[in-house]
Amino acid sequence: MSNAALGADYAQAVERLAGRVLGALRGTQVPLPAVSDADRPADTTALAAVRVMGPDLFAPALFCRQPLPQPDRDTLDTALRVFPPRPGDSVEARWRDRTTAALLARGAAGAHPAGPYAGGEPYAGEDSERAALAEAAGIAGIVEDAEDTELTWQERSQRMARLAPLALPEVDGPYQQRACLHVRALSRGAARSLMRRDHPTAARLVRWLALAQSRGASPALDVPTVLDHLRLWGAPSARTALDLAIARRLLAATEGGPR
Repeated sequence: MSNAALGADYAQAVERLAGRVLGALRGTQVPLPAVSDADRPADTTALAAVRVMGPDLFAPALFCRQPLPQPDRDTLDTALRVFPPRPGDSVEARWRDRTTAALLARGAAGAHPAGPYAGGEPYAGEDSERAALAEAAGIAGIVEDAEDTELTWQERSQRMARLAPLALPEVDGPYQQRACLHVRALSRGAARSLMRRDHPTAARLVRWLALAQSRGASPALDVPTVLDHLRLWGAPSARTALDLAIARRLLAATEGGPR
């Protein structure tokens, strides 16, 4: 199979999985049946999609404040073992992987913690969440802090768009804090993406703006209006639709209830 065909297969697998997570967020599907079904083995393409989606697979559980079902936790753990982080991975990819590992280790919404994927003995008892989050901050954050201070608003927007899966409730760290601190830069990036009709990037940045607004920041854009615009004109893919749904749920939680 050619690289182009393999890439198309991976892209389709990610789209299918994003559609299932979107259905789970809306209460109509479970997140990972394509790789959790007992009557079919997990294939590498599906597991690669699981790793790419990473923290987004926890979105339905986090918004509902419920633990991720154990079969789905097992699938995520398998995906991270089959496709482990590599030394050459980007900072963004490492942060996505380590956030996934931290969520697995602590359990969504405070469920009984499970061990991280990275080998060794599982973290014990109450130390699980603290150890996993320390791993995420310690391994990825030190490199990132040294590179982040001189970014232009365009560069910051590009980086944050690649990290949109970290914009979730009950997930915290340096990027969530930077979304609040640099809300003007992200607003400019979202507006630029809208003008260029780069709707996927706009949706990812508006997701960060929704998170920042839910934490008390004041974006320079009317986030609900932008969400409505993107819903009507800019969400042909399941993954973009998922970004918009998560952004809307973040705003709704601020306003006191789901939409």
